Amino acid sequence: FFFKQKTAYEIAQRLVGSEMCIRDRKDAVKKTEVKKVDGAEATAKTTAKAAAVTTEGKLKVLVVYANAEPKSFCGAIRDTVMSSLKKAGHSVKLSDLYEMKMFGHLDKTDFNKLEDASYFKPQAEQTAANLRGGISFTPEIRAEHEKVKWSDLIIFVFPLYWWSFPGIMKSWIDRVFSMGFAYGQAGNVSLDPRKCMIMYTTGGAKEFHRSIGMEQAVWKMMHHGVFQFSGLTSLEPYVAYQVAWVDEGKRKELLAEISGIMENIEKRTEYTIEQVLTFVKQLN
Repeated sequence: FFFKQKTAYEIAQRLVGSEMCIRDRKDAVKKTEVKKVDGAEATAKTTAKAAAVTTEGKLKVLVVYANAEPKSFCGAIRDTVMSSLKKAGHSVKLSDLYEMKMFGHLDKTDFNKLEDASYFKPQAEQTAANLRGGISFTPEIRAEHEKVKWSDLIIFVFPLYWWSFPGIMKSWIDRVFSMGFAYGQAGNVSLDPRKCMIMYTTGGAKEFHRSIGMEQAVWKMMHHGVFQFSGLTSLEPYVAYQVAWVDEGKRKELLAEISGIMENIEKRTEYTIEQVLTFVKQLN
């Protein structure tokens, strides 16, 4: 898209200021309209959506990994995921956030040039940048956008910190799943039809996590609040519990289980938002 700077920013401001930016995606999608363009009907699409193409039944998988210690069990999960997917014939790319030193957070430095330098409004800047095809983003953000557009499936591998993603991964989501790229415009912008999956490690036991509602809260927040809001279809999560306290034999069993899941990833159960919420209730 090519807009004058002022025009693009005014469009972005209107989008950010309207209800479409805060309403639930499920309601927003219902309002998606087929627009007339030069007399021909065309459904609004994003470049990101159009780029998601699976070839001959094989997947293009982006692994987003966050752990500061390469020799950690998370690192072993990452390696097993990637090798098993490749063995099954899938294509794989990796975003190793610590290795990439992607320590930034969503602020003015994500942009080569600001539309309004007097008042920083992240969503407006992101939307305006995406309306121009991303040229206003820094190279590292554009590179991650390209990986997402390339992918059919995004797998997040991380240790659970404070019932959530590690800060560096949350920052990646803030910056890469930007407005106008991953969501916005009444559902016309989304990452659909891509899928995603979370794989994380914990220090506590499964029984403990479920007894205090941790697992339920984590899954609802991640799947409903992040992924499905962005149009992603969630696959059944994988959790490696209490990995710091199990022996080497148990860890090998876990990695063998992960290998089997990856080699048959096409059969992994999909969850709609209704199914996620129902499943979370069943954990209570």
